[in-house]
Amino acid sequence: MNNLQLLMASSAFALAVVSAAQADPAAGSYKLAIGANTTCPITLAADGTASYAGGCAQGGDVARWQAKYNGLELQTARGETVALLKSKDGGYAGTRFADGRSLVLSADGSTVAASH
Repeated sequence: MNNLQLLMASSAFALAVVSAAQADPAAGSYKLAIGANTTCPITLAADGTASYAGGCAQGGDVARWQAKYNGLELQTARGETVALLKSKDGGYAGTRFADGRSLVLSADGSTVAASH
């Protein structure tokens, strides 16, 4: 039984090291398009926080983010879900729960979003 415990502990340690070494691929700088009229530069930090490069009143409720198996979850500072975005064309797209407006995250700055 001692060898089995050692093997399990070694496997858990190796998995933790590999997981820590991989940076989250969603972290980075984006343009957040809200509806058809507002585009805000936003940075998704590896620690799960979100910050804007300028004033963006309509997107200001997004303070945190979390990678999901098929996209991203945007959250308020209190952890409430703002939107679930699915991976789409090298970015992410979805709708804001509060008002149904479309949200599109585009890494290349060429965000085109249809209004609600």
